[in-house]
Amino acid sequence: KDIQKPKVVSLLMDIESKDYSKHSINELVKGLNKLFSKKRIDIVKKYFKLSRILKHPGYSIAFMGTDGSGKSTIIANISPALNRAFHKAVYYEHMRPNKLPSIARLLGEKEQFNGPVTNPHEKEPSKLLVSLIRWAYYMIDYTLGYYLKVFPTKAIRSCVWIFDRYYYDYLIDPKRGRINLPQWILKLGQLIIPEPDIIICLGADAETIHNRKPELTLKEVERQVIALKLFCQSHKKAVWVDTGKSIDKSSNEALNAIIKVMGKRFESVKLS
Repeated sequence: KDIQKPKVVSLLMDIESKDYSKHSINELVKGLNKLFSKKRIDIVKKYFKLSRILKHPGYSIAFMGTDGSGKSTIIANISPALNRAFHKAVYYEHMRPNKLPSIARLLGEKEQFNGPVTNPHEKEPSKLLVSLIRWAYYMIDYTLGYYLKVFPTKAIRSCVWIFDRYYYDYLIDPKRGRINLPQWILKLGQLIIPEPDIIICLGADAETIHNRKPELTLKEVERQVIALKLFCQSHKKAVWVDTGKSIDKSSNEALNAIIKVMGKRFESVKLS
């Protein structure tokens, strides 16, 4: 049907009466470009593909909270709904992207992430220089590792990355990560790392948390709960979820917070 356009026929007949010189072919191409909008459509398609990189179809969620706050339970409760919504494109990581192996693995030590941590403060924090090296190494994973592992799927695919703890744990509980650095260095790292789309901060009364997991002292649990609340109040992407309620209520509250953030991406979309 496009070939049958009168102007197209005249262009083709005109070139037939001429020699096939470079000038004649260029004139033909110019004429055809004016008649067909395919080239402009391709440019529009490329624009929309580029805009998806700037406005990702995927999401990342970080769950923060002291031991006993209910992170594992909440994640397990909301995962079925997320798996159904995202066709099982839900990925899980502990603390960081884990594109780089942990320092413990590099040193030949065994790692166990499946079972509960019975003594998170068992090992003393490293000295200043070693802490700086440890922090710098993991900063590479939080930045370069993120763009090599998380970003490629998050930028082009509708998916969810769930992090059980994240970089902010260095601010809340540096002893757990064996980091002994000034707060200004840790806060500088927070400005550099790619941040999750939403940060779910889980917490309850310190005594309730301590009764669930008494690995840490009650005083330390109180300190971490207060520190996490202050962090949550100061971070625009953070949402506080009270896990002192029933498991179902806390899970629904976390899921609703996630849905609210996801829904904001579609506020500008006009449905016809």
